[in-house]
Parts: sequence; structure tokens; C-alpha cells
Amino acid sequence: MNTDTGAYALGGGGMFWIAQQIWRKVFSTPEKAHDQLVTQLAAEIADLRLRQDKLEQALDDERKRRRSAEDKVHALELDNLQLRATLKQHDIELPPSFVVAP
Repeated sequence: MNTDTGAYALGGGGMFWIAQQIWRKVFSTPEKAHDQLVTQLAAEIADLRLRQDKLEQALDDERKRRRSAEDKVHALELDNLQLRATLKQHDIELPPSFVVAP
């Protein structure tokens, strides 16, 4: 065996190894399935993050609407108290308000 034959053997082995790596990455079913799974999971995570952001925004909007409604109820309660006080000054008595237990 001369040096040329050894070099050809090493070169052929190297080419075989490179071809095998390319085959595994491009054509191999387990590798393709793994890559597809990673891609699918990345898309699902991105979708979940988008949905989470939308839900958080909707919750923030709901909180703002609830605070606004609570402020309006508080203002109405104050108006009611003021009207009752004014009526009492004029000797007009009202029955107690109907209170719903929480």
C-alpha cells in the first residue's frame, strides 16, 4: 500500500462522512421530524405569547371599564346622600334604600 492509496482511502472516508452528515440533516426522517417539531413548537409558543398579550390587554381594558363603573356608582351614591340630606332639611323623610346583600 503506497501513500497515494492511503490518501485516497482517507479522502474517500472523509467524503463518506460529509455525505452521511448531509444525508442525516437533509434527507433523514428523524432529523426532519425533529426540525419540524422544533419549528411547530416555536410557532405555537409565538402564538401563545400573542394570545397571552391579547388576553392581558383585554383584562386591562376590563379593569379600566370596571374602575370607571365603580367611580360612577360612587358618584351616584354621593348624589343620593346629598339629595337625602337636602330632603331631610326640608322635613321630607324617605324610607331606607333597598340594600342588596353582597
